[in-house]
Amino acid sequence: MRKWWIAAAALAVAACGAQTPQEREADQLRDAAEAQADAIEAQAGNVSAGMKAEAEQLRQQAGQGGGYDAQRLQVRAEAREREAKLVEEQAEARARAVRDEGKARASAALAK
Repeated sequence: MRKWWIAAAALAVAACGAQTPQEREADQLRDAAEAQADAIEAQAGNVSAGMKAEAEQLRQQAGQGGGYDAQRLQVRAEAREREAKLVEEQAEARARAVRDEGKARASAALAK
């Protein structure tokens, strides 16, 4: 009985490992979309980090001064932070669209 279970487990593992050409293509499409989406998010993260650093510098300059100049610098800092947030949100939306497109192409490949 035990040999039967071992044989069944080995067959199941072999069946899971064997992929059809369509399954391989679908995996490649999903992987490519995931890599592209990750690159979009990474690039946006770099841009956003730069904007946030600029905002911090503006806040420091505002803290050193006073009056209207400091208020203007504070407004610029807040605007840079909002812009950084928008860059991140846009990247997330683009990455989500790329991933969804990859899933759709993978599904189409499997349907062949």
